[in-house]
Amino acid sequence: MSCGPQMPAMPLSMVKAGETVHVSRVKGNEDMKHHLKDLGFVEGNEIHVVSSSGANIIVTVLGARFGIDSKVAMHIMTIG
Repeated sequence: MSCGPQMPAMPLSMVKAGETVHVSRVKGNEDMKHHLKDLGFVEGNEIHVVSSSGANIIVTVLGARFGIDSKVAMHIMTIG
């Protein structure tokens, strides 16, 4: 049973700096999914958005900091 309404998933590219979210799923072709999985973007993992400047997003995943293009970030669906 759920404990209330679930927040809809949104792309990582829409998450604001300073927010922490969790990966709900990764979209895209198999190469994209595999690459993002290798970086730690798998269902359930926590992502902290350090900064977001339109074209680039800096995040922390599993203790590592990455810069991600906003087009790639559109493939990473997150929930709060």
